[in-house]
Amino acid sequence: MRAVSLAVLLVASSVMAGPVEVSFNEDLQIHQFIEEVETPKDFDKNLGKPMNHRSEVDLNEVEVVFDQLVNLGKKVWALVENNKPVVNVKYMFANALPKGVRSAEELENFSDLQHVSYRVHGENLYGMTVYDLTYSLVHRYGGSYQGRGKFLENVAVVPSFLEVAWGYNVNYEVDKVSVVNTGSRENPVGSILLQTNFKVSTVLKSMETHSVYDFRGDSAIVKAVQR
Repeated sequence: MRAVSLAVLLVASSVMAGPVEVSFNEDLQIHQFIEEVETPKDFDKNLGKPMNHRSEVDLNEVEVVFDQLVNLGKKVWALVENNKPVVNVKYMFANALPKGVRSAEELENFSDLQHVSYRVHGENLYGMTVYDLTYSLVHRYGGSYQGRGKFLENVAVVPSFLEVAWGYNVNYEVDKVSVVNTGSRENPVGSILLQTNFKVSTVLKSMETHSVYDFRGDSAIVKAVQR
């Protein structure tokens, strides 16, 4: 099995790009391509609602530590299982919040939902497309707690389209979420590194592709990084 990485090529952009060949897998004899595409109209129908208001709980009950960040959402979750996209992603997201808060509802001023979408597909040596996946990277940024900090909410990868040829099997998952403060102690900026694993297999052979995406609490842009 030969593992390859798409991450270095996946930098969010407002300009649509044509398909770029990012790898050739010798085991499966597949050329893999990726391109930025228009986001499907109903991609967010199962996502949670914007967290743009404070809750009514007593915020003095628990000490909030601004410069220590936590993820109250998911750490690992499936996106595609055995050629079927996971459709109910309402609770399948990560966040970067100050330690001590109960939920993102205790923060305010989150942005609207940001999104950028990609198509990744593989072609065999005969030019036949054997798998074709469209997914969106989404997040809300800029949330503050009592006027301080820039935090993240609804950080997710949303699959919206998948076709797989007979004899192939596709699985796609978020397999790691890391939360760090990329700002200062006085003015923290939440950052999430979200790693995905894309696996394509046949009865005899398989390949895995790992990508890491960088979401920041002060930016609408999602960058991909290589690890």
